Amino acid sequence: MRILFLLVFLLVGHWGWAQLGIKGGFYNVQVNPDPVTVEDPNQNRQFELSLKDARYGFHIGAFYKIRMNKFFIQPELVLNSNSSTYTLKDAFDIETQLEENYQYLDVPVMLGFDLGVVNFFGGPVGHVFVGSTSELNELEGFRQKWNDLTWGWQAGIGFDIWRLNLDLRYEGNFYRYGEHMEFFGSKVHFEDSPHRIITSVAFLFGS
Repeated sequence: MRILFLLVFLLVGHWGWAQLGIKGGFYNVQVNPDPVTVEDPNQNRQFELSLKDARYGFHIGAFYKIRMNKFFIQPELVLNSNSSTYTLKDAFDIETQLEENYQYLDVPVMLGFDLGVVNFFGGPVGHVFVGSTSELNELEGFRQKWNDLTWGWQAGIGFDIWRLNLDLRYEGNFYRYGEHMEFFGSKVHFEDSPHRIITSVAFLFGS
């Protein structure tokens, strides 16, 4: 990550000029995994854990857009907040719904082409875990262990109107949904990786 930012500043120092911007918007997590089985070895019983709703989230952040003719590099720092609802079903089909809220600091580095009003871009994104609150912590045998850093990628299209920029992105990730969950000493996660549709409005400072 440090090497990417060092490269960015070396490039702008020699071949380009840059603008600082702020941005905000919403996103929708696209994931619909099958339920997973949770085993309690202490009492020889099983539970079924399913994701009921991943919901919409919001984000706010800042970026540095470095232009080199029609080419640009755009590193960003974006704070994300979202929540999920899980359903836990026991052997008697009694269901319990549990809420989880979490926050990530995203660090995308977008590479793109500016074709006047329209621009196209894509690149890697690192997700740095910030914090969470979860009703899952109330369950016996549950422990959460979030990864400090996970990786994904983003690609999208943007529209420039004066100093405003509207962009629509698709994000894929290289981790499984729920990888932070551990029950009775065993990792439990869903088979699907989360995807996101991200919409943002940005404002660029300077000329």
